[in-house]
Amino acid sequence: MKANEAFDNVCSLISEKYTASGWKYSKSGHWMTKKDKNFMYKVFFYTSWNNIPDKIVAFYGECAIIPLKSKDKIFHINTRQCNVPSGQLYWNIANEENWERTVKEFTNWLDSAFIPIVECCMNDLDNFVEQVAVRGFYPPNGYVIDISFVLTYGSRELAEEATERYYTSLDEPIKKEFKENYESMINGNKAVSAYGNNMMRNYSNFRNIVENKIVVII
Repeated sequence: MKANEAFDNVCSLISEKYTASGWKYSKSGHWMTKKDKNFMYKVFFYTSWNNIPDKIVAFYGECAIIPLKSKDKIFHINTRQCNVPSGQLYWNIANEENWERTVKEFTNWLDSAFIPIVECCMNDLDNFVEQVAVRGFYPPNGYVIDISFVLTYGSRELAEEATERYYTSLDEPIKKEFKENYESMINGNKAVSAYGNNMMRNYSNFRNIVENKIVVII
């Protein structure tokens, strides 16, 4: 069987389990989507360019929440970040006999790591924002936060609390860079290092904190 056929089949088997709950599957894009008035919720299915038919066909995935007015992901998580499948980088779906296990393990991960977040966000956004500000989107991976999300759909007070928790969650070397640049730029001065100019590691959070003048004591 060709690699793309195996990939298409597994994607279809997974998506079939979610159509009844309002998810739409794009066969050409290999993703599932669902949306409300604020967000697009998306599940991406991935494979590899280095597949070998009937021997190795990779399968893994990613989930994301994307505001309808922006293309920036406010939250995303993938199977590799969660060590799923256990001890591997991907499922091998070259042989049909492995599809059932792949579908079961992937949907179990989806149902535990992402679907509850989607349901909370869609059905009780106000309380969900408060929960995210306190513990992040996905506590098992640490304090995963998007300051813009909290500021836009919550309040400035919640954004200030989230900023303090975000700073506390940073590794010590990054804390130092964050603090030095924050204390300079929040007062209208220039960045003191490359971190403040174009900090690629979680740069969007730092940028949103400074641009929205979220003032906290750190």
